[in-house]
Amino acid sequence: MRLLSVFDREGSRDKLLISLKRPYARAAEILGMTESGVRTLVKRQRTSGAAAQQPTPATTIDNFTIGAIRRHVYARFANKEFLTVERLLDGLTADGILRPGTSESTLRRILHRMGFRYRSTQRKMYVRKETLDIVCRRIQALRKLKQHRENGHQIVYVDETWFTTRMCHSREWVDNTQAATSATYSRQVPPGDGERFIVVAAGSEEGTIDGSFLSFVSKNRSGDYHGEMNSELFIRWLTSHLLPSLSRPSALVLDNAPYHSVLTEESRCPTSATRKADLINWLTQRDIPVPPGATRPELLLLCQQNKPEPQFVVDNIIREWGHEVVRLPPGHPELNAIEQVWGCMKRHGVLRSKASLRGLYDIRHRHPDVQFLMTSHLSQGCPENLLVLTACC
Repeated sequence: MRLLSVFDREGSRDKLLISLKRPYARAAEILGMTESGVRTLVKRQRTSGAAAQQPTPATTIDNFTIGAIRRHVYARFANKEFLTVERLLDGLTADGILRPGTSESTLRRILHRMGFRYRSTQRKMYVRKETLDIVCRRIQALRKLKQHRENGHQIVYVDETWFTTRMCHSREWVDNTQAATSATYSRQVPPGDGERFIVVAAGSEEGTIDGSFLSFVSKNRSGDYHGEMNSELFIRWLTSHLLPSLSRPSALVLDNAPYHSVLTEESRCPTSATRKADLINWLTQRDIPVPPGATRPELLLLCQQNKPEPQFVVDNIIREWGHEVVRLPPGHPELNAIEQVWGCMKRHGVLRSKASLRGLYDIRHRHPDVQFLMTSHLSQGCPENLLVLTACC
């Protein structure tokens, strides 16, 4: 009726209401819409029409094939397999679900249309803001490293890490159409699930230090491997494995793990849990006058004001063997080159087999792989990169 009404008005006036050179305005008048609304409809029609006229044969699949793909993925989720597009394409082609020659990009489009997403499944990491004290400690550590290299010392990176029998990637394919608690949402493998074991090693630019590789099964299920290490175990490894293997003067790079940072008895300072009598005793032994009638908080403040420079048991042992120590500031694992090696080793362990690492026996018998990875990757953290970092500071 609107079309007839427009034509009647044009006939009675014997002229066009809107010029023929303005087709969008004429259509808007007839349809009772705005001109911008007409333009949006036309654009949407052209876009959907172009997509319909150019279908991709490989991605035009029926509901039966979609169901077969979904069941195939769910079955591999149930087997706790880590899926990549390449592995999934091989399995779908072998089962005859997809025809040979289907590309990975085609399968990726199909998965996205089915509701699957490749997303992070592990906890987020947060960056801690640096204080001025941490910045200065980083600069000092880099300067010490540079000085030791100029003096001809061997730089030895020391660190510990953990592995599990079910190492998994931080991102994997999940079915976004299912609830996150559903068994078909993903393969449902918690991060770090499986038998856990600890690895301790040291390396230089030449690779691993012979005899420094130590691994043992972890009994702690809390997820923090630091709970498995203690000062006694670390010192035993240091004096029986690492230090006897160093043939020339070296500088050992350590982080601030608790078992690296046990203070000597002389450098310990009383804490808020120390009794008042012990506070007075500590001050008296150091010839610090005790104010008469001082309360316990006043004595504790006096102890903290006279706190000695920290001396670590590990540092003293290393210096007794004729070597030096460089301590890294908190929150700077990138300055310890062996940290990069651990990342490469874990990726190597995940990709070597579909079920990932098989246990402690496997990592022990991959010692040649570990040595190769250390030799090839430790050089990425020394010495040129650290010299650049020093110059930037």
